[in-house]
Amino acid sequence: MIKALIKRRLWLYKNRLVPSIFIFFLLPIFSFSMICLPLKNILRFSLSGTSYDIWAFSGLIFIIGSICLYPILYREYFELRVHRKVLINIALTPHSKKKIIFDSLITAIIESLLMIVISYSIFFIFIPISLTFTNTLFLLTCLIIYLFLLGNLYISLSLLIDALSIMLLMITMVFLYIIFGNGFLIEFPFFPSSIENILNLIPIALPFQVYQKFNEAGIIDWKTIFTLVLIITLWIFLNSYLLKHKLQQ
Repeated sequence: MIKALIKRRLWLYKNRLVPSIFIFFLLPIFSFSMICLPLKNILRFSLSGTSYDIWAFSGLIFIIGSICLYPILYREYFELRVHRKVLINIALTPHSKKKIIFDSLITAIIESLLMIVISYSIFFIFIPISLTFTNTLFLLTCLIIYLFLLGNLYISLSLLIDALSIMLLMITMVFLYIIFGNGFLIEFPFFPSSIENILNLIPIALPFQVYQKFNEAGIIDWKTIFTLVLIITLWIFLNSYLLKHKLQQ
């Protein structure tokens, strides 16, 4: 089913190839200009003394992945569901709801990773940073775990909400949290201690913390990684139940 979904996405891109290529290159440049450049003049250095643009490099990669993942899953589980289009036909196939959720997540993550690779290359032009192969590989691992968590959140919201206005308000709050409350651009110690304690416990923030711990101390937090994999598995089961319930309605 993954192969069929990828072919479908490629077919969609063929019909809007020029705008897609333009967005693929514009998004990382726009994100760097609007986010990193002004914050670099405000914060200048991270709490560990690293130049801010170098410290924020990995956070920008996570943010790009977050932005690219949303429209794919929004279209599949909100727009097409509300308007009773392709999703219902897919759901009528012999595949289980868990497989539909998992395969659509894989397809969306693969597409997001393509955008991330382009952004990764462009950011190297603006940010003087050198990453080892091991560091890059672990960044990719944490990023994939993060995209699975965030993708499940996007699917849950798309299945639970039926009104467009509420969906837009909810996703706006999610993006505000992703950009400013996930530790990507503003370190948690800058927040009041009560808010910092809450932010540290949110599962979506944990993959980036795992990467930062590895980047700074060379430590792999296997306990947190296995916990996140368990959360992803349970979340897929939950979303498959929500999908089944919505389609029965």
